[in-house]
Amino acid sequence: MSDSTDVIAPPEEQEAVATAPAEGVSEGEPKAEESAGEPRAAADTAPIETAPPAGEAKPEDETKKAIAALRKARDTHANVEGRVFGWNPGGFHVVIDGLAAFVPRSEMELEPIAEPEVYLDKTFPFRVLKIQGKARRIVLSRTAILREQQEKQTAATLSKLRANDVIKGKVASLTDFGAFVDIGNGIEGLVHVSEISRSRVQKPADALQVGQEVDVKVLKVEKGGRRVSLSMKALEPDPWREIKDKYPDGAIVTGVVERTDKPGAFIQLEPGLVGLLPTSEMGLPREAIPARAYPKGKEVRVQVVGVDPKRRRIALAPEGSQIEGTRGDYQAYQKQQRRETEATGFNALASALSKLKRDQPR
Repeated sequence: MSDSTDVIAPPEEQEAVATAPAEGVSEGEPKAEESAGEPRAAADTAPIETAPPAGEAKPEDETKKAIAALRKARDTHANVEGRVFGWNPGGFHVVIDGLAAFVPRSEMELEPIAEPEVYLDKTFPFRVLKIQGKARRIVLSRTAILREQQEKQTAATLSKLRANDVIKGKVASLTDFGAFVDIGNGIEGLVHVSEISRSRVQKPADALQVGQEVDVKVLKVEKGGRRVSLSMKALEPDPWREIKDKYPDGAIVTGVVERTDKPGAFIQLEPGLVGLLPTSEMGLPREAIPARAYPKGKEVRVQVVGVDPKRRRIALAPEGSQIEGTRGDYQAYQKQQRRETEATGFNALASALSKLKRDQPR
């Protein structure tokens, strides 16, 4: 098998060329300050040859066996263990079984690395990406292993994810149509703008920020987990459950104008409860502009005309309006009158008086 078919690291990361071990340390060995975590100067970042730390050189026959083992690992995608003994801005120098190798910076972690010195003198599993010549250049990757682990964790999490599950997440990004929330193991779900809050949210950025931790409810998991729909609104109390008791017909309430359109002014009584004050009920002159009389954010006092919990609608009128009773109110009134009449025996007395009048001689 030709060695030239291996994965090639980006040009900017081809910072080192691994060499077969030799006695002592070659010119390309990371300097003492590198091993201590100090980065090279800019002039030291050109491609170099490296050798493992002194004392780890191997006899030639053992070296050949080590190289053969690395080639087999490369061809079979097996893991190999290596210890980090140096670094420069382009990546990390690693020793594997007495052989020096290089790990490009982008091949060490899935996320950007802020403090490369923390990797020094630590052992990690790697995949062999490339071996050139007589092992004079060995390039490794750790991200290949991390991606596989993440994929397995993602699959395991998705297999257990169900609608109505309540989980914690972190806002990963914001768009005009919603927020993408990281719920762990590489899974991001979408909280549509309409599912952020029971209060009206025009832009997700008005209510959320990247990095914010949130509780979300799973609405749907579609297309094998590639689409996960989430909701924050579903975890808020539903104000419509006891609305009849809280907002009876005729009640005077205070609200804030959410917006004014052609139908009228939409007034928020509380988060998730918005009623409509029709333009026809505003009592404005014909030439008046409703949006000026009821601008967004204005606090107003209105009267509840009626509530329809099934359709989730609240009809409003200006405070002091004369409101006719609904049919339901009238039927309730009739029942109450009948109960009171039966309790006082009014019907029996009225019937006796009527009979007495009919029986009197004329």
